[in-house]
Amino acid sequence: MRLSFAGCGWRVAAVAALLAIAPGCGGCGQQIEYPPSFTFPARADRVVLKLPDKPAPAINTAGKRDDEIAGLDALGGRTVDPTTVPADARAGLEAFLKDTFGTPAEPVDVPGQLKLAKMYVAEGAKLFKRHCVDCHNITGDGRGAKSGQFVVPFPRDYRQGVFKFSTSGDATKPRRADLLRTLNDGLKGTAMPSFALLQEGERDLLAGYVIYLSVRGQVEFESLRALIEGQPNDPGARLRNAIREWEKAEAAPPLAAEPNDGEPESPAYQEAVRRGHTLFIARTEDACVTCHADYGRKPVLRYDVWGTVAKPAVLTEPLLKGGNRAEDVYARIRYGIPSVGMPAHAPPKYTERDVWDLVRFVTAAPYRVKLPPDVRAVVYPNP
Repeated sequence: MRLSFAGCGWRVAAVAALLAIAPGCGGCGQQIEYPPSFTFPARADRVVLKLPDKPAPAINTAGKRDDEIAGLDALGGRTVDPTTVPADARAGLEAFLKDTFGTPAEPVDVPGQLKLAKMYVAEGAKLFKRHCVDCHNITGDGRGAKSGQFVVPFPRDYRQGVFKFSTSGDATKPRRADLLRTLNDGLKGTAMPSFALLQEGERDLLAGYVIYLSVRGQVEFESLRALIEGQPNDPGARLRNAIREWEKAEAAPPLAAEPNDGEPESPAYQEAVRRGHTLFIARTEDACVTCHADYGRKPVLRYDVWGTVAKPAVLTEPLLKGGNRAEDVYARIRYGIPSVGMPAHAPPKYTERDVWDLVRFVTAAPYRVKLPPDVRAVVYPNP
């Protein structure tokens, strides 16, 4: 059975996810702690080295993730089976990963300022096993055996150290607060539920464990890529670089303050919506309509860095995966979503006022009554 979000299948996935976080229910019948002898499995799924240059022909099919990634080779991409890496090089990498990160039951302190002391990581591992592993799997590869294989969009694969929804600006990683917001709010239109029923400290432990899995996975991914391509590999240097990227994200300045444009029905706000619409439909390089054709109702599918298909948001629908608040939309527009090819809208091409005008339009677009009459007639030509 395919569970997708095109019809009612998402309700099944959502109910299952909610049951997983209900007090006394999550992980029913399964051991919460990992056995002491359990180790992370070596990566066996294909490593994506190059994406096809052309748009994706269709959205992904539930249960076909690895088949479709393997099929990228025939479309002009390049993927490689990591088991082809020479055995001695692979053994050396696995030994480094175990020595540096430990096991789920007995993790090792991760250096730096990321709050990844082994005692916290071990507690996060227990929570992750109970609430998250069914979708995100043991290593965070998004291929959970019980649920992760059967929902579309596929659960996030943390192992490249790449995430979609970030407010850290030029940093390549999200802030810890970004992960916490995702855990608290969930991602609309996907199987990722809200974990607001968990205590704040539990959500923080989960966020920390996601960072731990991401750092470990990034070191593994980048090392495998280097070994596949016959390049020198220093996993210790890769570890230090990944930690610096996360620390840079935490130190990033806050988002720009939202301008006061008055109430949505005020002349100033309506004029901002109108300017945003003009920017949205402008036929310029990296223009919004390039991907969000007909305001997303005719989206241009594209491949993301994981080798799966990204579907641009339908902006006439009220739920955006990364959040509908003005600051959420600002972060998406201002900094882009590099993992799916969405460009940043930054100076000098776009001013801060331009970005906020686009925010005003995008947040108003799902609601006809919030659009100026002339804009409404273009966005909704059929009353």
